Amino acid sequence: MPSPSEPGTADHAVNNVAVNNVAVNNVVVGVLGLLAICAYGSWYYSFGVLLDPVRADTGWSESTLAASFSFGQVLVGIAALLGGRMLDRVGHRPVFMLGAVLGPSALLVASFAQSVGVFFVGSAVALAAMGSLGFYHATMTTVVRLNPMNPDRAISRLTIWGAFASVIFLPGSAWLEGQFGWRPTLRVLAAVTAGAFLLAGVALPSGQRSEPGGSRQSLVTIVKSLVSGRARRLFTVTVAFGGIAMATMLVYQVPVMVAAGLGATTAATMAGVRGFCQLGGRLPLDAVVRRIGRDRSLILAMGAMALGGLVLAVAGSVAVAVVFAVVAGFGIGAFSPLQGMKADELFDRDQLGATMGAYGAVLLVAGSLGPLAAGVIAEHTGERRWAAVIAMVAGLISLAAATALSLHSSPVNRQGSSW
Repeated sequence: MPSPSEPGTADHAVNNVAVNNVAVNNVVVGVLGLLAICAYGSWYYSFGVLLDPVRADTGWSESTLAASFSFGQVLVGIAALLGGRMLDRVGHRPVFMLGAVLGPSALLVASFAQSVGVFFVGSAVALAAMGSLGFYHATMTTVVRLNPMNPDRAISRLTIWGAFASVIFLPGSAWLEGQFGWRPTLRVLAAVTAGAFLLAGVALPSGQRSEPGGSRQSLVTIVKSLVSGRARRLFTVTVAFGGIAMATMLVYQVPVMVAAGLGATTAATMAGVRGFCQLGGRLPLDAVVRRIGRDRSLILAMGAMALGGLVLAVAGSVAVAVVFAVVAGFGIGAFSPLQGMKADELFDRDQLGATMGAYGAVLLVAGSLGPLAAGVIAEHTGERRWAAVIAMVAGLISLAAATALSLHSSPVNRQGSSW
């Protein structure tokens, strides 16, 4: 029988450690994946499904309801800076425990609202809290720090989980609303999201807060760094207009398909299929990035999003809606993980929480303009398909910026210096 010093025993011990590390990583990705599903699905995705039922039941104006979503996105963007910095300073556990309380409580307030003002505030604050504390800038930062040796794969696997947010919550919210009404639906969404945040706060290992020896930068400095070099500027433009295209499609995909001729239940189902098709942009992403690089992968994603906006405008049949689901699903699916991969390339990982928060702000603040404009246009013209045009144009601008990034980018070091 070998002694502890013999090679066979040592190899066995090393193998056990490797197996244990894989198991821990699987748990980390799974828990963060569940959180991403609930943080995105519970209100960011479900809002578009519940927009018409809320409007029909209350008589509140569509532009005001759309504005509540857009204002919530602005708040997410602002609060994401603080949430990212909080991750850097105190770690993920306090962030997720705070998320278990703030977002669900605000959504409960919205569910009991008897005036559009109370609903507006509850809806916006719920989105702000869930987004700033549970969106990808928070979960990607956490999964990278808990899997520092292979961050790209960790991000890819996390966003594969996140792709199920639409699949679960779009048809699920539509079914709940049809059975019980929009108010009980909001309460169910609040409870589920609270549980996901609580699980992440309790179950994940504490990990490290930031890279050892890293310097602390002010939020102003971090925001300025987003435009401090040509590569960063082009990436910021790509994220901003990609956010407009994505947010407009997510909020108005169901109303636009209904306006084009689909039934409400069928449109919600097709939106769920679109969410499932995000896996098409995530499952092969590791291989695609290795083959053509991050920049060209980003071009592919933005091209698909622009084309998705075009197809959405005419998605009045199941066949065309399926094409929209496949194309837009691929684009949106690839866009999210590529943001994290590219940011990890361009910036120092010690500031990754605040940096991802800053890009979350860019994505969501810019993205809020799309649904807001679409709501105003729809209220004045009665035509919701303008939302698809907005998504397509924004996608084309993002595609142009991503193309310029690919043509002009040069290598950058881990500290993020650029030419």
